[in-house]
Order: sequence, then structure tokens, then C-alpha cells
Amino acid sequence: MLQLAGCVKDELYNTPHPDKGAVQVTTDWTGRSSDATLPTDYLLRIGSEEQTVKSETNVFKSLFLPGTQSLLVYHQTEGITISGTTATVNTLEDGTLNPMPGFLFSAVKELNIQKDDTLKVTVPMTQHIRTLALTLTLNPGDEQRIAGTSATLTGIAPSVDLSTGSVAATEGKTVVPIFTLGTDDGKTRATGNPVLAASLRLLGMAAEEKQVLTLAVTLTDGHVQEITTDLTEALKHFDTGMEPLTLDATLTLPAKAGMSGSITGWTEVDNGNIDIH
Repeated sequence: MLQLAGCVKDELYNTPHPDKGAVQVTTDWTGRSSDATLPTDYLLRIGSEEQTVKSETNVFKSLFLPGTQSLLVYHQTEGITISGTTATVNTLEDGTLNPMPGFLFSAVKELNIQKDDTLKVTVPMTQHIRTLALTLTLNPGDEQRIAGTSATLTGIAPSVDLSTGSVAATEGKTVVPIFTLGTDDGKTRATGNPVLAASLRLLGMAAEEKQVLTLAVTLTDGHVQEITTDLTEALKHFDTGMEPLTLDATLTLPAKAGMSGSITGWTEVDNGNIDIH
């Protein structure tokens, strides 16, 4: 009996799953912009399996055979449709893009799964939506001459590939900025100047296309001023940052009928506060 007992070999394992590996994912959201809101839940996708989670650190529900697996972390947000790894901003009935979709984040990582082990990874979440604020400074008194406005901005990217972070569409779309009258806070412009301000949330700019803003201003006398301005140069680095980008220009309305208005002097400014009327 002693001889038989001495022949028994106990195999020691590190986990209850000696033939497979587990995955623990921690998401790092510190790279988000100051105005971004985090999702209440998000999805972990490894291979063909998905799991909805809420915490920053989660153990994936399934075990995996040793080898390489692809991890995609993403979430659903308002105004954006996700199919496979492509996220597309929804189109409105008039054919333009939703001007204010929710903030969108994702992350990707290649996993090297080892048997009898738990792979612990931390993935930085990439933000794909950035806020663009357009502010047009008026001459004092001109705000009283404006009865209404309408605008379009062309050359906007409608979709992004979550697996690469690159713009997924070759053709740009149009978005409609909603300009409202307000007054600046005096921190970045002349104190108390009247302004027309609009805010957008965009995936990015379409490559090889111009970003052209067309503004139609209806005056109280019934005349309509249509002014076109090229924002391509001002927006060429839009995709390189995440904090809100504020562009400021001067809108000059015609002094009398028969003359044309103009938008001049686009500059990037630190975000100030606008009091909307």
C-alpha cells in the first residue's frame, strides 16, 4: 500500500479552469473631455460573444482556449447606430445628420490567452464625438434687426470604424447648426457683445471635402441675407483633440438694403459662457 501511495502524482493548478483562460477587463475613462458624459453601461465583445457590464472592472463571463482573441469595448448612445464595428450618426428626415448625438467611446485590444490563468488588461477608452461651438459676434444693436436664422455645415463625417478609430465613410454629410441669440460673458470677447451661437457634436471631418458654413439671416424688414464662409482651415485639426472647440468670427449685417453681409476673422478661442435669450 505504501508503494502504491508513493506512485500517486498530484497535479497542481492555479485556477479551477486548467485547460482554459479567463479575462478581466478594466476600462480607463480618464481621457474623456470635460463635457463628456459616461454611459451607464457598456459592452465587452470577445470573438463572437458579448457581455453587458456597468463597473470599471469586470471578469468576462466565458473562458477561452489558449490563443489570440480580439476585445472590443463599446456602448450604445442616442443618435448613433452601431452595426458590426461601424458607428453611424443617424440621419434626420431632411437628410442631414443628427446635430447633437450622444458621446461615444470605444476601445480595442488583442488578447493573448493562456491556459490556467486570468489575463488582466486595462484599456483606455477612446472618445469619438467632439463638441464644436460656433460663435458669431454682432455689432451692438444688430441683434434687434434679426428675425430668424437658418444654417448648414457641409463635409461632416457620418461614421467611424470602432476597431480602428478611423472615419469609415468616404462621402461627407451636411449638419444643421441651430443658431440662437445670446450675450457673451466678456471673458473671451468684448464685454456684453451680442452673439449668435450654435453647438454641435461631430464625429469628425470628411477627408478631401470642404467644411462650408452657409448662414441665412432673415432681417426684421423681410430681407434675407445668405452668407457663406469656408471653415476648412479652421477645422483641419478637429480630429486631433477632444475638448470642446470654440470658433469665433464677426458677423457684419448690411447697413442698408442692397448691400451684403459678411462673416470674417474665424479664430479659435478658449470656451467662454454664452447667455442665450
